[in-house]
Amino acid sequence: MRPDRVLLGWAELRCTGPDPVRLLTVLSDRGIPFWDAAPPEDFCVTLRAPLRQFRRIERIAAAEGFETVVSAKRGLPAVLSVLRRRWLPAVLLALAAFLILWSEARIWNIRIEGTERVPDGLLRQALAECGVDIGSRWVGMSQDAVRNGVILRLPDIRWMTVTMEGSSARVIVRERRPRQDPVPEREYADVVTDRAGLVAAVYPLRGTAEVGPGDAVLPGETLIGGYATGRFGVQGPVRAIGYADLRTWIDLTAAAPAEASEKRGTGESRTVFALIFGDKRINFYKGSSICPPGCDKINKVRRLELPGVFTLPIALERTEFVSRGLVPVRAEERGEELSAALLAALDDRLGDTGKLVAAEWSSWEEDGWLFVTLSAECRERVGVTVPLTEAGLAAVYEKIPKTEE
Repeated sequence: MRPDRVLLGWAELRCTGPDPVRLLTVLSDRGIPFWDAAPPEDFCVTLRAPLRQFRRIERIAAAEGFETVVSAKRGLPAVLSVLRRRWLPAVLLALAAFLILWSEARIWNIRIEGTERVPDGLLRQALAECGVDIGSRWVGMSQDAVRNGVILRLPDIRWMTVTMEGSSARVIVRERRPRQDPVPEREYADVVTDRAGLVAAVYPLRGTAEVGPGDAVLPGETLIGGYATGRFGVQGPVRAIGYADLRTWIDLTAAAPAEASEKRGTGESRTVFALIFGDKRINFYKGSSICPPGCDKINKVRRLELPGVFTLPIALERTEFVSRGLVPVRAEERGEELSAALLAALDDRLGDTGKLVAAEWSSWEEDGWLFVTLSAECRERVGVTVPLTEAGLAAVYEKIPKTEE
């Protein structure tokens, strides 16, 4: 649709009469603009014309023996005409437009991504001190100044950026990794195991394997020696690189009181609401929002926003107080909780490179305590780089074949 037609408006007309073609001809001869003329049925024609011309078309059509019906009015004048008759929608529309324009230059929501060790509360406080806070203006904000200010206040952060999505600030953070003291690349070293088990496979990428499949190893034993071998025996010390897969057997036990109680919902709850406007709030309830004894407090905040487009400084907070009471826990439920805790502990130990092959469970009660034991067979990938000592380096040189002069 052409912009001028939207601004000036147009009307959709339906003319019924003896000769529709003659009516269109008369309109053209008199210089009246129209478009999208079509005959939906016999002795009828539909067309579109500018709003300022549709009264004139009605008079001409009546003179030619046509009955004219205005089926719709479109464009900006038609919208304004409706708003003049209905002032409340017009006021609400103007107020919404003002709020959107006013709030676009301010921050009404802050989303933080990438934090693990740095608490969100400390990061929000540092951002507020650097000018990124609820209600603050983001127009003219210096990314470098905010980044440098936050990093100076929180040394655990090595990089961050703030991007605006409407009135929502998206804070992306990268934390400093804990410094490790790796073995220098040029230092001679062995690869040893930190687990006990049976060797399933050895993968020496550099160095010489000192164990093979089926060998039993204890923590600290060498898997890959820090020396290279060739056609004529030991050639010299190297920094060993590689790993080994072990079959390991792990026994984990957890205990808890056989008879215990825990807090659970009693089915009673109370819900209150509050309206948040910027950094102000209006409570629709009496008293305080402090959680009474024996209750849990659940807060949910819904903002008036269109994600990625705009965020208005208006939010509805729903607070639910759920009553909790002590309920006896059955031994079966307690056993399931202990089993889940043992599996989580085993998963932490295995990490990304290990896997559980088989598991056996046992449980018993003793002196009012419930014990659960997990006996697991696992396959773990091991390999720790340990620098060669002077004695180890001397032993390697002793293995090098001596040449006869």
